[in-house]
Amino acid sequence: METLIIDNSTVQAQNFINFARTLPFVECAPMQVETPKKSIYQAIEESNATTVDVFFDELDSRIKKRFRNG
Repeated sequence: METLIIDNSTVQAQNFINFARTLPFVECAPMQVETPKKSIYQAIEESNATTVDVFFDELDSRIKKRFRNG
């Protein structure tokens, strides 16, 4: 048994896959591609986001500053 991996992002590739499915000796199955899982801290860093703790600390600081000068 042989395995052929085809990137089906083009019309030609999709047409080939549809043709291959008609052959009695061919079995087509979608490939399971696992995306690497990131930690929440990696995702935060990559998206330039902030944690909930940092957000609320900053919000609290702004509220105190506003009412101190107010």
